[in-house]
Amino acid sequence: MTVEKNHNYSSLANDPVFIKQVATEKLGYMRDFAKSSTIATILAPLLCIPLYDSSIGGWQVYAWYLLMAVVVTVRIFLVNSIDLEKDIDSNFKKLNWGVGLVTFAWGMGWLLLVPEMTAVNYLLYQIICLSVLFVGMVGYCVNWKTFCAFVIPLKIPEVIFTCIFYNQIIWPIAAGSLVTFYLALKMAMLFSKSWERSMALRFRNEVLVNDLIIEKDASNAANLAKSDFIATASHDLRQPMQAINIFMEMLQKERLTEGGNLIVKKLRFSIDLLNKMFNTLLDISKLDAKAVVVVEETFNAQILLDELYEHFHPIANEKNIELRFSPSHFLIHGDRTLIAQLIRNLLANAIQYTQKGLVEVGMRQELERLVIVVSDTGLGIPKDDLPLIYKEFYRSQYSRNLHDGLGLGLSIVNRILKIIRATMSVNSELGVGTVFTITTPFTVSAAVVSRIEQLAESAAPQSTEVHALFQSRHIGIIENDRGLLDAYEYFFRNAGFVVHVLPIAEVDLPAYLLNIPRLDFILSDYRLDSGNSLHLIQRLRDEFNAEIPAVILTADTSPENLKIFNDLNIQVLYKPIEAKEVLLFISDCLK
Repeated sequence: MTVEKNHNYSSLANDPVFIKQVATEKLGYMRDFAKSSTIATILAPLLCIPLYDSSIGGWQVYAWYLLMAVVVTVRIFLVNSIDLEKDIDSNFKKLNWGVGLVTFAWGMGWLLLVPEMTAVNYLLYQIICLSVLFVGMVGYCVNWKTFCAFVIPLKIPEVIFTCIFYNQIIWPIAAGSLVTFYLALKMAMLFSKSWERSMALRFRNEVLVNDLIIEKDASNAANLAKSDFIATASHDLRQPMQAINIFMEMLQKERLTEGGNLIVKKLRFSIDLLNKMFNTLLDISKLDAKAVVVVEETFNAQILLDELYEHFHPIANEKNIELRFSPSHFLIHGDRTLIAQLIRNLLANAIQYTQKGLVEVGMRQELERLVIVVSDTGLGIPKDDLPLIYKEFYRSQYSRNLHDGLGLGLSIVNRILKIIRATMSVNSELGVGTVFTITTPFTVSAAVVSRIEQLAESAAPQSTEVHALFQSRHIGIIENDRGLLDAYEYFFRNAGFVVHVLPIAEVDLPAYLLNIPRLDFILSDYRLDSGNSLHLIQRLRDEFNAEIPAVILTADTSPENLKIFNDLNIQVLYKPIEAKEVLLFISDCLK
């Protein structure tokens, strides 16, 4: 049924579609009630046999029984012939005739059974008729016309009986019966209108629900289209950025003049800023797509903090800010990646908005739960801005000129907090600084950290070890971007690899592989001109009969691909990424 959202009952009452639907609903309800009460309709007259047969006898009793048997049979036939798919008016006539004939037979009992009875029998039949009346109210008052067809044939013979035998009746009881008849009619009319109003409300709710479903489907379709667009646009933008990263890495090793070094430094700064923006957008995309799953593991808190310190110390040092990490000699059972991501975003914010003084990071345990604290002596956050700091792209007017990012850091933090079910409080004072305190559900336990640290330190590859590890190693590269392919080839040759630029067309692969003794590693883009690279990686593994370590270095951020990569035992890194990070990743795989 189609009903506009702003329709009220008065407008629906004149809507032919609504009228038909209401009539169908009423007819279905009354038909089902009539069918369910068929047995009671048959048994009720039979129960009167011992009551009237012995006390009255004669042809009147048998005439009443015969009349009741005929009308009950007709009622059963009419009720069972009702078909909701056919004409509504004719179906209503069948129902009205069926119920009216039976109540008429009950009403005729006043003329056939009661005249020879005593006052007690008169009261008894009055009770029987009232019982019939109330039973009918339950089943037929949803439609006042049908209820009238039910109750009027019951009352007309009683009125005739009252007029004929006015000297013998008990008038208070007769008057009460007529008042009951009037109230029953009135209640039926009110209940019928109430039924229609409730149905109008239900239909409007159904329309609203349908509209919401349509809007939700449209929203989901828009999100899918947005994801496809972002994935495609991200891929096209990240490709040249990755080539720029690699060429910048090689350019910094060249001998340049002082002016050239200054230009390279400024280029490096701008490229780093673009990389941060791309990575931030990638984080938002993953979190919104629910592609992030909490993976709990046991790891050393101090090692994590040491890694973060190594990354952020040069950044803080450039601004002459003291970066301090409190010792945290314990183990954490939780998601290492998400915890690191939380601290990274808070640290980046703290350093960004601190001009002088101190940025400090600490971890502690409260009731065996991990608590993370990041504090700074920066500008602080105005009280009016505190409820807004988690909004995407929000930047306070108070500190806007100090922000060269997208304003997404705390928005990412907020998303991660929801994923890991953590809470965060913010205490800030203008001109003094800000303290972020995160309480996580992750557990903390004490450990002999010194031995773990020694093992981690001994396992960390030094640059000379990494360089030696790459010597004469064969790496296959699958990439359809010519500029990026040149950058890869030049970079990995300088790192010591034997580089093989593999053909993208699978038909050309067998001939090319004849001159390759082995492959130690595969580095591949995901999207190629003729599809994706997964079939090429599997073909290479089959040709060499080995599970060759492989990484897909892609700009495609579609979350559904993560499961595919994981099932095929293929690692994934997202562009743009610094070349030295790729080398460290490859060294871990090769070791």
